[in-house]
Amino acid sequence: LGYKHNPWPMHCLGELRPHWQPAGRDSAVVVQARLLGLANLLPAELPTADRQNADFCRQLWDVWWREREAFHDLVLPRAMWRFSGLRPANHPQRRLALAAHWAARGDLPRRLDRWATGTQSATRQAAALAHLLQVDDDPFWCRHWTLRSARLAQPQSLLGAARVTDLAINVILPWLWVRAGEGRNAPLQTALTQWYFDWPAGEDNALLRRARQRLLGGAPRAALRTAAEQQGILQILRDFCVASNALCLSLIH
Repeated sequence: LGYKHNPWPMHCLGELRPHWQPAGRDSAVVVQARLLGLANLLPAELPTADRQNADFCRQLWDVWWREREAFHDLVLPRAMWRFSGLRPANHPQRRLALAAHWAARGDLPRRLDRWATGTQSATRQAAALAHLLQVDDDPFWCRHWTLRSARLAQPQSLLGAARVTDLAINVILPWLWVRAGEGRNAPLQTALTQWYFDWPAGEDNALLRRARQRLLGGAPRAALRTAAEQQGILQILRDFCVASNALCLSLIH
C-alpha cells in the first residue's frame, strides 16, 4: 500500500502488527486511529475549514489519546513519509484507512484461501478478488482523500481496479503460490501459476509507455496483453536500465 513513495514506512507498520492488531471487536475507526497514530499522520490540530473533517479527526483522537502512551516508543518519525508527487487517491492516510478495514474484518487470510480454490478463468478470478478486497462504504473516506481535504462531489472507492491488479501480481498470487509449495499442493500451485500469466493487464503508466517506446519500437498499450507481460518489461528495465543503462539512456530517472 506504500506505492513507490512510501514502501518503507508501510513495511515498518506491517512489522508492528502484533502491537496494533485489533483486539476483540475493535471497529475500523479504532484501528484507523491506532494506525494513523503510529504512523504519525494524525493532524496535531483539528481542521477548521470543514466540520466533518474536524468531527472525524476528533473521533480518531479520542481513541489515540487513550492509547498513545502505550505506543510511544513505536511511533514512526513523520519524516519517513513522502508526500510530494502523490496522487490524492494514493495518500498514506487513505491507504491506512483501507488497511484498517481489512484488519478490523479479521478474516482476510481465510477469504483469500477460499478464493484460491476457485476454478474460474483469470479474468473472473480477478473480478472475484476485487469484490473480496473491497470494503463497505466508509462515510468519511469515500468522500475525502485525506483528513484535511475538502468533501468530494462524488464518492470514491477506497480500492480501485488498478490497485487490485498490483496487489494480486505483486503480493497475493506469489504469497499463495509459496504457501501452496510449502504445503505440497501442486494442483493449487499450477492453478496460481496459470492465473498469474493470464491475469488481465493493469493500468498503463508513464514508465510502461516509455518502455514500449524505447524497447518495443513504440508499440501500443495493447502490445502488453497481461499483467505478467507488464511485469516482465518492468523487470527488464530494472535489470538492464537501472543497473547499467544499457541502451535505455534516460528511460528511468
